[in-house]
Amino acid sequence: MLLFMGVAAFGQNYSFKVKYGLIQAGKAKLVLTVKDGYLESRLNIESSPWLANLWTLSDSIWSFYEIESGQLKRHVKAIHEGSYQRHYEVIFKDSNQVSINGRERDLDTRGLLDIPSLLFELSNTEFTSGDTLHFRLWDGQGYGVLELLVEKISGPSLFRPFGEPGWKLTPLSSTKKSRENRIQLALMLSDTMPHTPLKIEIDTKYGAVVMRLITH
Repeated sequence: MLLFMGVAAFGQNYSFKVKYGLIQAGKAKLVLTVKDGYLESRLNIESSPWLANLWTLSDSIWSFYEIESGQLKRHVKAIHEGSYQRHYEVIFKDSNQVSINGRERDLDTRGLLDIPSLLFELSNTEFTSGDTLHFRLWDGQGYGVLELLVEKISGPSLFRPFGEPGWKLTPLSSTKKSRENRIQLALMLSDTMPHTPLKIEIDTKYGAVVMRLITH
């Protein structure tokens, strides 16, 4: 695992416009903070005030990740999508055990990432077009294997006149069975390193969220 930018302390904020299904739903914010070899991450997705009066979207992830060992230490996720609400507080233990809302279970915790820590690791990854990346991605109360195909996007084209160069990472497969207990994730990252998340698509069994970076 790489220490972000080779420094001991780092902070970065990203703001996104959020689309939920066909609805322009609101905004999201991702905050990555590195200090003393640990990554603290906060991802918050909130619906716009006008939508909140009709239907609530309020999802969040807070996590704590040890960079050198590549170990998730804590993961707290809150989901509020319409009438659906869930809360998961997860502690990953050195003894290959995990505690989920106070209940312990045996689990190989090595190499587990959640969405914020995955984005952090990808930010300093050198990509090659055509490569396949494999991850064990934790989400709430469980994990799944995420396989991403790496494609280089060259920039503006006939169908993308305002496109910019970057890297497109898309799942290799997506079936109903594979989505039952895990998320699917597609990413558009900037060409330059550290790679900035330009677009994040999160497809869960509860709905699809698309986050586009707000640039100034």
